[in-house]
Amino acid sequence: MLSLRDLVSPRARLLQQEQHIRELMQELEKLKLQNDSMREGMRRCVTCEYRLEFKHRQGSAPVEIASD
Repeated sequence: MLSLRDLVSPRARLLQQEQHIRELMQELEKLKLQNDSMREGMRRCVTCEYRLEFKHRQGSAPVEIASD
């Protein structure tokens, strides 16, 4: 014979799993938004004057080769 606990336990576990899935989905959406924001920021940074100037300085800097 089934007890009340046997009937309620699977339902409670299912509700916990559903809640956990909802929390994970929310976290996933938050991380996707952060990723998109960071990607857009990096895209802007690559084209900004500072990065272009840094690349120019790097290309024109003398290169020293150590010889033994």
